Amino acid sequence: MIPSFRCVSVALTALLTTASACLGAEPGYGPNKGGVGGGMGGSKFVQDGDYSEGSALRFAFSGTFRYVMRPWLRWQVSPGFTWSAYQVGTPAPFPDPDHPQDVNKDETLSLMVPVSAQVQLVERRGWWLYHLGAGPGVYRVWVENRRDVIQDPVTHRRHRGSYFGLTGELGAERFLRTLTTTSVEAVVAGHLVFAERDDQFPGGWNSNVLPVEFRIGVNYYFDMLKSKKSLPTTASPKP
Repeated sequence: MIPSFRCVSVALTALLTTASACLGAEPGYGPNKGGVGGGMGGSKFVQDGDYSEGSALRFAFSGTFRYVMRPWLRWQVSPGFTWSAYQVGTPAPFPDPDHPQDVNKDETLSLMVPVSAQVQLVERRGWWLYHLGAGPGVYRVWVENRRDVIQDPVTHRRHRGSYFGLTGELGAERFLRTLTTTSVEAVVAGHLVFAERDDQFPGGWNSNVLPVEFRIGVNYYFDMLKSKKSLPTTASPKP
């Protein structure tokens, strides 16, 4: 009986120790942590004018770098890519001068490369983080038809340029218990791009642009201020 009781006691103690260690684990998130990640999903141009009329849901991608200043505050820099195709039969604002037979947007694409910066408010609830962020951005926008950048029929300027804009983001992420420095995240984001240029594009494709994205991704957090271990010094031999 005694040997059996001892075995059961040892097994029970080990089980309780393991359970308390798991319960005591915490997400690897806090001040002075950096984070890198990325996500993929879908995007739709919801505003404005020629950019959004007939817009179809398409692929979107974004990478992220974050730095945690406070448990409730961090900043983020995000490069990305998104684009829109158009429903068949959607009228174009003008026939493409390079392809005059194209009076619809069947072969037209609107493409955007956003590079944005945000300040994010963060709330933590157990293994979950929720954030709301906003900030400025720089956006490269261009319009193609049959892989050629469209030119305005009045000014003959190609429809491409870099513009300033604003971005906003709402997201939730959950840390993995087996990898406490890694989280899986879902995000809804929008970019308002000030792309209206009356002097350059009077013929059309001349308005602000607002794509809305939904992405799912992964983040990895690490200590950015971790000090390096000092190398042991060897005493100099006595003369």
